[in-house]
Amino acid sequence: MKWSDQAPLRVALLDDHAIIRNGFKHYLEQERDIEVVAVYSGSRELLADAGATQIDVLVMDYSMRQNELDGLNLIRMLRIRLPTVRILVFSSMESLAIIGLCLKTGARGFIGKSEPVEELLHAIRHVAREKIYLSRDNALELGHSSTRYTEGVEDPGEADICASKSPDTSELVNHVSLSPREQEVLRCSLEGLSVSQIGRKFNRSRKTISAQKQSAFRKLGVRSDMELFKIRGVLNA
Repeated sequence: MKWSDQAPLRVALLDDHAIIRNGFKHYLEQERDIEVVAVYSGSRELLADAGATQIDVLVMDYSMRQNELDGLNLIRMLRIRLPTVRILVFSSMESLAIIGLCLKTGARGFIGKSEPVEELLHAIRHVAREKIYLSRDNALELGHSSTRYTEGVEDPGEADICASKSPDTSELVNHVSLSPREQEVLRCSLEGLSVSQIGRKFNRSRKTISAQKQSAFRKLGVRSDMELFKIRGVLNA
């Protein structure tokens, strides 16, 4: 893909925080080869506009406010509604499990909100060239050389991030960030056991099990049982 001052890269932003939206809109508009064509405060607004605005790269937050489609479900919907748009996830939820699942679901890259602001420009231009973007640290932590990501791949499936050809829930349960007890609790949760049932199973208090479950959720970037089961569905798709 080529772009220039005459044909700038068309970028849209999706974030439910006005300060972030307006701040990054102002920042991106300083670049001669980038045109911010739309700024959305929610996924409903974005989907209602689907197809009306020509977008090359969509920079989207992973987590939106209540009653808005977000996360993996939004990425899947966008791949159907806007198949030519390259999706760059820009989020403070920087768990390796979430990053890998975003790429597997169809995003072209992931940049954490903890990254330097100038890195966003690099990420946008990178995915616009049909390449996969990950920060060097995330690429290394996921067990892949950063060169693979700076060079890019043509198909997100080739990145093989946190997923084999036939993935299963062990990818979540055996995640390196989880303690052995957190793994036990997560495995039982995926089997459908309640916090009380898990406590009786391991002879631990409900409070202890609840704390271990919430700790596992935080490490995986998961917010609820429903989201945990959605992620399992993606892994088993």
